[in-house]
Amino acid sequence: MKLINLFLLIFLILGCKENYTQKKIEIPPSVIKWNVNDEPPSIKLCDEISSESERNICFQQKLLRLIYDNIDFSEITVEKKLNDTLILSLLIDQYGKISFLNTSISFQIKSQIPLIDTILKKAISELPIILPATKTNIGIQVSSRLELPLILTTN
Repeated sequence: MKLINLFLLIFLILGCKENYTQKKIEIPPSVIKWNVNDEPPSIKLCDEISSESERNICFQQKLLRLIYDNIDFSEITVEKKLNDTLILSLLIDQYGKISFLNTSISFQIKSQIPLIDTILKKAISELPIILPATKTNIGIQVSSRLELPLILTTN
């Protein structure tokens, strides 16, 4: 009996030495397909809206307002009037952090405001954390890319 207890004790000690850690599941991007039930990124103010199209419009308007509010217009001087649109490409990671990818800028804007990329990067880096996109069928938050039209008008 003592021999059996000794073997059980040794078995328990050696069997419990395994370090069990929670493994992170990596899903390749090719497997993830956007579905109508998935949740796009949002801002808390817009998240309560039931209609998806209205929620997306609200999100884009609020995000553009936050970007406009972060742009320091005191540093910008132009020689000619501007009334043009540039396209901002943003990445919203799975944690809700927004980062600048690139812009599509006309020659007219670039010639009038040569540092427009730097100004936009600074404004976007100061944005708050938002609610990231969610793949509802697998229950994970995912990164998403967003393109927004930014209208620049001067007097």
